[in-house]
Amino acid sequence: MKKSILLVSHSQMITDGLKEMIEQMGKSENVVLFSLGGTSDGELGSDPTKIVDAVNEATDSDIFFVFADLGSAVLSAELAYDLLEPELQEKYVLVDAPLVEGAFAAGITASVSDDPDHIVNEAKQAAQKGWN
Repeated sequence: MKKSILLVSHSQMITDGLKEMIEQMGKSENVVLFSLGGTSDGELGSDPTKIVDAVNEATDSDIFFVFADLGSAVLSAELAYDLLEPELQEKYVLVDAPLVEGAFAAGITASVSDDPDHIVNEAKQAAQKGWN
């Protein structure tokens, strides 16, 4: 199963760094990461068309796990969903988890598992440090 992880943030530097970290820790030919931070002109912000373009580019992906950091990045990810063709919407999973911890856990888990529920659950639990 081919899995794509879409990293959406207001900062390209954040998503580039996170992409690099996940790629170094969880090497897998079945997981593709997309750094979708910032606007299309390189400024801070988010851009739903970058997300749509990434999904349309990854035509061989069976599922897209989408992680976003702040309010308008989440809105961009939701708007991107609305702009996708119905067959791609079925593969598009908005994951309610922290961008860094959640996407990292999803990336590592996706490198060894094809179970979407397992991948999402690991992402959602990733921020629980257990500090007292």
